[in-house]
Order: sequence, then structure tokens, then C-alpha cells
Amino acid sequence: MSERHVVIIGGGLAGLSAGCYARASGLRTTIVEHNLALGGVCTAWPRGPYTIDGCIQWLTGGTFAPLYEELGVVPPVQLHVLKEWTAYRDARSGRTLHVTRDLDTLAADLKAIAPEDSVEIGRIVAGARGVAELQQPLDLQRSLWEHLTEVWQLREEVGTILHFRKPLGLYVREHLRSEPLRRILTTLLAPELPTLFMLLVLGYLERGHLSRPIGGTTAFRDALVGSYQRLGGEARLHATVDEVLVDGHEARGVRLSDGSFLLADAVISTSSMPETVLRLLGGRYATEEMRSRIAHGRTVPPMVMASFGVAQPLSDLPSLLVIDRVDPFEIGDMVNDTLRLRICNDDTCFAPAGHTVVQAMLGSSYDWWATRGARYSTEKDAAGEIALSQIARQIPAVAGAVRMVDVATPLTFWTSARSWRGAYEGWMPTGEMFLGPSRKTLPNLHRFFLAGQWVEAGGSVPTSILSGRQAVQTLCTELGVHFAAPWTSSIGRA
Repeated sequence: MSERHVVIIGGGLAGLSAGCYARASGLRTTIVEHNLALGGVCTAWPRGPYTIDGCIQWLTGGTFAPLYEELGVVPPVQLHVLKEWTAYRDARSGRTLHVTRDLDTLAADLKAIAPEDSVEIGRIVAGARGVAELQQPLDLQRSLWEHLTEVWQLREEVGTILHFRKPLGLYVREHLRSEPLRRILTTLLAPELPTLFMLLVLGYLERGHLSRPIGGTTAFRDALVGSYQRLGGEARLHATVDEVLVDGHEARGVRLSDGSFLLADAVISTSSMPETVLRLLGGRYATEEMRSRIAHGRTVPPMVMASFGVAQPLSDLPSLLVIDRVDPFEIGDMVNDTLRLRICNDDTCFAPAGHTVVQAMLGSSYDWWATRGARYSTEKDAAGEIALSQIARQIPAVAGAVRMVDVATPLTFWTSARSWRGAYEGWMPTGEMFLGPSRKTLPNLHRFFLAGQWVEAGGSVPTSILSGRQAVQTLCTELGVHFAAPWTSSIGRA
């Protein structure tokens, strides 16, 4: 009997992860990727002697760490544990807050800013430590004992989960009295994010579970691509899927934009939900909940990413820096009053010695960029000039030292990675994201599976990889195939 064939739509992290697990489970795989290379939005690109890192600002370990081992990414790629997650600077007062692994010092600094909120600040730190102890369910094939252990583990954190489950913007209005503290928290993280996400970041930071791959996104992506290739996975690059072939409510392959067909025993789509259910499946299997989410759901806001190669080391600056309350400025049709900067000064892979890449992540709309027409390139140049002038005001050493400029817009994310409407991380996460695995199938459609950051709200590296793993577990159950991991890890061990 020949190997069963699985077609995977999309060669980003979820697609590569699914490909690796499917190959380890004895299935033949073909990834169909729109771009010229595998990786999706997990990408980086050269600009002269500089490297523009387009993805991993920080990597979540802890309960997710075994995934990187299973996929053969770690230990070949070494991880640099973060001592500081980010820093917040108020441009008007000059006040700077460093969010480091020392949560007791962070609590003292926050209490100095907002003494009236001392009790709630203490609850935030205690909640962060408690949430960081919880184990995210990674394996769908858990035993009854593992399910009971998980429920027992949650018993002590029920109060924390209920108190902090609401969106951050609502939480700060209801539980904090200090306006400066409210501003700090909802600037560091989007107000729409569940407050539990903030606790998880702080708790993981203290435990040493936040890191960056040495060698940047390039090293991480290339290691995962290498794993897929070593496992014998196939890929079709610069190829676009136009339709999922369905026969008798079973997925049987795909039709490509060049008119060719790839027949398969199952299909996994890591494309966006609108692309998958409306275009590739013609809306035939879209539920009302899906249609409502596509019409009204909130995605991660699109952005312009302006990167500059600077002939300065900037070694005295934190690698992530949020500068709040700057003089308002426009990027496209959107007003910004915050500079979100990545200072790539902690890894020699980004720039020559004595140089640094500085990136600004600035809010902008997809529609505005998609309708620029012949002025698109001119507007990109203008956005770069505006971003640079704002950075130079806050970091004077940048002025006159720029040697390279690169600007990516929301339209860039669409054309290069098919990120729907420029939403590079899919849907905004909600409190429900902490309640367990998401649905990986569509009603009444067999041998078709969903994975990726449009399935797991909030995107991110670990959730995308986990989504690919769980999609293959579901596929193996439906096909009656034994699920196996490429390499061993601690997942599922007693």
C-alpha cells in the first residue's frame, strides 16, 4: 500500500510543523507555498550588510519548549534568555520603566508610580507567578489521568483566572486608580488583549522562559525548514492554491492557479480563515460563527515596519523600547503617538560590528496602502522619512548615522505571505484562548484540517507550531494512523 498523501496549504511555521509531524507519522507531504521560500511571516531578509528581522522579537518557552525539541530546532539553535522583556519611556516626563526578570523590583517601581494601586500591583505579581506554573495542554492524546491532573492544577488559580480574564483595557479601568499606570500597561500591550496574557508574559519572564534565538529569525526558520527537508517532505514554491477539491464531503486535493491538480488523501490549510472558507472552499462549509467573525472580528492591527541600518552600536539601549506620548504623527491615514522600537543590538547576526538595525513598528491601515496605486513607492519613502525623523528626536545618535532604509507596509505582508488585510498574526486573542485547543475541522467536511495563527487567536511562534502538531494528531485519528513526533521530547511523559 502506497503512502497516504497530505497536501498542506502554506509553508509558514504551522505548515512546516504539520509537515514534520505528518512525515514522522508515515505520511507523504507536499507543502504548497505562495512565496519563493518557506517560512511565511517567520522571515528575515538582507539589505546590504544588514539583516532585517521580520518576526521573532521574543520566543515563549516553558510549557512550549518541548515543541522546539520535537521539531529538531533546539538544541541546534541556541536560545538567549531575556533578562529584560521591554522598557517603557514617557517622552514628556522622561520617566523610564524597565520590565525585567526581577518582578519584586518591577512591583516596587510600579508602586512608586502608583502608590494608590499597591495592593493590586501585588496581586498582578502573585497572579503572574501562579499563571506561569500552569501547563498549557499541548497533547490532544492525553490520558484520563492527565486530564484530571490538569483540572486539579487549575483549582488554586481559579480566582486569578476569573479576576484577570477580562480584556486589559477593561481591567485597568475597573481595578486601577492611577492614570499613569493604566497608560503604561495599555501601551505595553494592546487593551484588547486578555489581562491573563500580561500575567503569562511576566511570569514566564521571571522563570527564564522568554528568549530570543541566537542568529535571529533566520536561524529558527532555517532549522525548521531543514527538519522538514531531512524528513523527506516535498514542497511546491511560488505556487498558489485556488481551490480545495471536494468529493462527497471529503477533501481530495487542491487545484493550483496554473490549472494543475494535486490529489491527496487529506488537506491541511494554514491559510487565513477568510481565504480558506470563502475562497478555497467557496463558502460551502462556513459556519455562521465564522462568517460573523470574518465580517466583524478584530484582527491584530496591521503595521508599517520601518527598519534602519545605523552606524552606531546603541549598546546602552534596551532591545525593545516603547516611547509613549511623543508628538502625534501620521503614517498613511493613521495617527501615532507611540514609538515601538526594536534595537537589534544583542546579536551580531543583524549588523556589522559597531552598527545596529533599528526597527519601528507603526500603526497603519491596510485599505490606505492598498489604494495608493502609482504613488505606493513614494508613500513608502515618505513613511520611512517620517519614522526616521521621529526616532532621531528620541535617540539623537541615530541622526546622520543611517546607512540603510527598508520599509514594509500592510500590503507587503499580504503580497509576500498572504496575510489577510495585512494582519500578520491573525485574530486578536481573547480570554477563551486559555481554555484549551481550538477546533481543527469544519462541520460536514472530512479529511480537511485547519492549522495556523488564524485558528489559534493571537498567532505567535509557539501557538502556530502547536497548531500544526494538533492538526496532524486530529488527521491521524481520522485516518487511523499512529501519530508520532519527529524527535523525542517531554510532551506526554509522566
